[in-house]
Order: sequence, then C-alpha cells, then structure tokens
Amino acid sequence: MKFAHLTTLGALALSTTAAHSGGWETGRLDTNFLYEDGNYVELSYGNLNYSVNGTTQAGVTHPMAKDQTRTSISGKFQLGNFDIGLTSFGSGAIQMDGQNAVTTQTSPSSPYAGTALVYSVVPSADVKLDTQAIMGRYSFNDNWSATVGLRQAKLKASKVTTLATTYAIDATRKTGMVYGLAYERPDIALKLEILRSESISVALTGGATVASGTLEVPEATTVNFQTGIAKDTLLMASAHKASWSQSQIVVVGANGAPNVGSDFSDTTNYSLGLGRKLSEDTAVSLTYSWEDGAGAASTSAFTMRDDMKALSVGVKHKIDAFTISAGVSYTKAGDVDVTYGPYTASYAGNSVTAFGLKVGYNF
Repeated sequence: MKFAHLTTLGALALSTTAAHSGGWETGRLDTNFLYEDGNYVELSYGNLNYSVNGTTQAGVTHPMAKDQTRTSISGKFQLGNFDIGLTSFGSGAIQMDGQNAVTTQTSPSSPYAGTALVYSVVPSADVKLDTQAIMGRYSFNDNWSATVGLRQAKLKASKVTTLATTYAIDATRKTGMVYGLAYERPDIALKLEILRSESISVALTGGATVASGTLEVPEATTVNFQTGIAKDTLLMASAHKASWSQSQIVVVGANGAPNVGSDFSDTTNYSLGLGRKLSEDTAVSLTYSWEDGAGAASTSAFTMRDDMKALSVGVKHKIDAFTISAGVSYTKAGDVDVTYGPYTASYAGNSVTAFGLKVGYNF
C-alpha cells in the first residue's frame, strides 16, 4: 500500500458543508487519484444523516435539512510522464424542507399578510449540481508536476418552493478551467499541492415562474500538504478557500413572481490530521476540520449554520490490487438565527453524521 496516499481517508465524500453557511458545496475536486501508480480507477459512496432542526417564529420546530447520499467515480491512465484522468462527483446541493414547517396549507396573499406569520422563511428545495472533469498531469521529474483540465458544472432540473411560490429550474451546464502545481519528496512522503478552480457562471431558465437567473460556482483555491513525521506516521493538512460572496444564486421571477436569491459569504475550510501505518496492508487516520461562519445572525433563508467543527476517522486496507477505504465523520454545526422581515428561523444544537466507503483498483 502506498502510504503517501493516505490523505483520502478523512474525506471519502463526507463533506458536511451542505448545512449551508458560506455556500452550497458538497464535494470538492479531488486529484489524489492522479498520483496513483500506473492505471487506476475508484468508486466512492457517502451517506449523510442530518440532525438539523430549525424553529420558526410560530414556535414550530422542524427538520430543515434532508439526508443526502453521494457517489463519485474517478479513473486515470498513465502514459509515460503523463497521467490522464476523468472524475465525476456531486459537487453541490440545496436539499431543504422548510415549507413543511407550517401550521396551515393556505398560501398567504403577500409575504406580510395576516396568516403569513405562521409560514416558514426557510424554503423547500431539491437542487443538485454535479461536476465532471478531465485533467492531465505532467511529471517534470520525481519532484515537480503540473495539472491542468476542464471541469463541467451540470445543474439537474430543480425546484425551489418559498413562502411566495414554487420555482422550477431547467437543467443546464457550463465549463471552466482548473490547474495546479505540486512538489513531492517520496523519501519522506512529502507532497505540497496547490489547486486552482476558475469560477463558472451558469444561466438559469425555468418556464412559467423563472424569467431568468444565474448560478455562480465560485473560484476556489485548495492547498494540500502532507509529510512523514516519524516512522509509519504521516501529518496531513489542507486549506480550501471559496469566493462565495461573489457567487450567488439569483432567480428572476416570471409573471409577477418575486425574485429570490442567496446571500452567501466567503469561506475557508481547514483540516489537520494524522495517519498511521499499522502494517504493509492497513493504515488508519484521524482528521479534525473547521470552518468559520458568517456570524450568529443572518438574513439569508438558505443559511442553516454559523461555523462548523468536524472529526473524521478512517481506515484503509489493501487486498492484492484492490484498496478498500472507509470513514465516519461527525460535524457540529454552529448556532445561527435567520431573520427576514417578520419571519425567523433559529438553529441550535445541530449536527451531521456521515459514513463513506471507497474501493480502488490498480491495473
């Protein structure tokens, strides 16, 4: 087993940032598979159980976030100094259930009319974004390599229901660049990688209730670092910064329907972990992650937390040409109060538990 590739253990599609604060990212472009020897393919599955409850101004407490599952598939071929890879994964989701947190089924005539105060400011939403990427990595020597590629953001047909109306959004897609640089010292399992993704602006349409709109996938910079610190022991760290303040969702309503939009803030997610090789075939890891929020008060109906803190454990075992990895993660979501006019939603004591499984094959 190649111990230097242990960094994937704590991540295994277990991103829990979908309890929205800064944005709606649920998966990140992972280039670790490009560093495997020879030809390689992997399949990942993740299950996220949300315990995210909000209490409305009417005193109704309701699970506002829906549980999620995620899958990804990646593979690459080695041609001399070139590694050519493909990956497909779920990169974004807004899956909320706020409109069931109401005490009447009669729609208000306006957002501030009489019985409207029993309604939830939190929308119900089923919005999913997938990313497919093709990347090439060129190794200049044993130490330096560069990666460049294209990623395509693919929005599935979606629906968002607010206290005003339901917006049906058509499926669409758009492409942007990704590039990076890495330095490695195999003798001490050291790797420093900087990966940059350009922003992608996706135009939105949607028939009777959506005249126009935009969805912005933010530009992002990820720094991944690891190094051996003792015999069979690896130190791992990462930082992921996304420019969400410049990457909002804006939907312009048609036929008199009001506009709806987000108010996301920039985020930086950090992680720090240790990996330990138990034998030639088995290794374990422990990772702590954290992210500052935008504050304990918000005016955005898509916000469900402030900061976050997460602890992940993982195990990786090799059987011949197969590698099986599993991990579990627990995330504590920071409390936040959402206010929009007379409507409120208070989130406190919430968490997300996730489990992930990955199978890799070298050939």
